[in-house]
Amino acid sequence: MKNSLLLPFVLSLLLYSCEEKTDWNLQPENLNTIVVEALITNEYKKQIIKLSQPFSDLNGKAIPVSGVEVTISEGYTTMNFIESEILPGTYLSIEPVGASIDKVYILEVQSGEKTYSAEAYLVPVIPSWPLQIVTAEDTLRKMEWIAPGYNPDDLAMYEVTISWSHLTDTTIADTITEARLLHYTLNTIDVSYIVFPQEKEAVLFPPGSILIARKYSLTEDFAAYLRALLAETEWQGSLFEDARGNLPTNISNGGLGYFSACSVVGDTMVVE
Repeated sequence: MKNSLLLPFVLSLLLYSCEEKTDWNLQPENLNTIVVEALITNEYKKQIIKLSQPFSDLNGKAIPVSGVEVTISEGYTTMNFIESEILPGTYLSIEPVGASIDKVYILEVQSGEKTYSAEAYLVPVIPSWPLQIVTAEDTLRKMEWIAPGYNPDDLAMYEVTISWSHLTDTTIADTITEARLLHYTLNTIDVSYIVFPQEKEAVLFPPGSILIARKYSLTEDFAAYLRALLAETEWQGSLFEDARGNLPTNISNGGLGYFSACSVVGDTMVVE
């Protein structure tokens, strides 16, 4: 009986005895750069690039970077971007355009005397819809993933947006009218994601909701970036979390963030 009471106490000591307080000493001079959020796709549309300044405050807000020159080129073709009039730091391609499979795209951002650049390669996407909708509480629905967390032959990011703002009679709080869910299939077997994943709050939505599912192809380099991003965000707090570290980047000249190109397939449905 004594041993059974002692074991949980010893385990708790082992889990928490290695924690120690860390004060992050971020140097302002190291933050004199830009953060790039750029994902172009094969969809024929105005492509979007977001530029901001990094910040050291944990509760800080990104400051948009305005007034810079942004281009993406492939061979002899160049896409020019112009800053949105209503969204500072957001740059849109002047003309609708779609990226092509097996092409290398080069991003260039001219900010004052500094030039930031990056390359992205577009790989094809394998069409598949590994998700299912099941009945939850009362008449509400919820979505379950059946996509694997690991598959070295089909690296992918799944994005599902659900909206029921058009419905007037629901049992969900009026302030909640939409949700966005993400799932990743990576080429690494991560304990915090596959073996012992953290529980997430179930997203419930009523019949009649509009669901848009999209699958993005990932290169190995972009998958490695997303894996590092997950390790710094969603996977933190688990028993097997990774040590903190800087995210990888393909932006040159000290830039932060990532420039990627993805093939996309999508489908829209009304939830029954």
